[in-house]
Amino acid sequence: MSLNYNNSGVNINNGNSFVNIIKQITQNNNIGGFAGIYDYNGTKLIASTDGVGTKLKLCNKYKKYDTIGIDLVAMCVNDLICHGGKPLFFLDYYAMSKLDLTIGKDIIKGIHIGCEQSNCLLLGGETAELPSVYNDNNFDLAGFAVGIIEGETLPKKMNEGDKIYGLKSSGIHSNGYSLINKILESNEYDSVELLKPTKIYVNDIIYYTNKYNHLIKGFAHITGGGLIDNIPRIINKGFNMNITESWNIPQVFQWIFKSSDMSVKDMLNTYNCGIGMVIVFDKDTQIDSQDELIYLGEIINSNDWKINFDSIEKSFI
Repeated sequence: MSLNYNNSGVNINNGNSFVNIIKQITQNNNIGGFAGIYDYNGTKLIASTDGVGTKLKLCNKYKKYDTIGIDLVAMCVNDLICHGGKPLFFLDYYAMSKLDLTIGKDIIKGIHIGCEQSNCLLLGGETAELPSVYNDNNFDLAGFAVGIIEGETLPKKMNEGDKIYGLKSSGIHSNGYSLINKILESNEYDSVELLKPTKIYVNDIIYYTNKYNHLIKGFAHITGGGLIDNIPRIINKGFNMNITESWNIPQVFQWIFKSSDMSVKDMLNTYNCGIGMVIVFDKDTQIDSQDELIYLGEIINSNDWKINFDSIEKSFI
């Protein structure tokens, strides 16, 4: 059997189909964005929820629990800021077979650090001991972030020639760990790199929003589905992305690529591959060369995306 993401137990296409089912049930076509927006008497509230997937298994494997809470906050607030949201407060759900106070303390410390980095308050949460659901040291985490939109709601309408730039990731972040756990059965890697927490982009987005203001068309958080699925989520109908450039692929993604049967397309459809957040700028924007932005390509007038796989593949080898 090929060693790829689908065969490790995760079906991205099935997940996308489920989103369509939810839209049919709720009759809400806005579902499927990075976060949900609610207009309360003229005040735009925004909320997002997420987890950290099977990265949790590595916490048990390496007995390290003090950074997974940062991942949890990051996965939520990074989605929220894609629509122009400012995080206000955060709630967590922590479930396990039996509460270990030492482990629990480390997890909550990480959540608190993540909230501090996001300029938001850890307002509360739920801790649940479920011995008939979770075995041994297995546990799960979910997070919920609520914020407010004080400026423009993003994304805005994009046009041909608008520029696509990327911000570096801190590593794998919190997606694609089902495959990584499979690879680790026969091929070890640096645990520090594998557990490096997801980068929180709140302050980066504040910086770029203040600097470029109305010239920013949208942000895309590169999570599950990688660049291939997440950038098109913010592009209006009739347009798509043309990724023409390559970039330095961090070593950990080269390890995944070489240790599995994943193609370059599979990698870009699963992992961030070094690009954790994408910003689309108006085509006339003059980017400051001092800004740590990676040029990726531009918006094109097409229903189909384009990627220069041949160029990017050279960075994986």
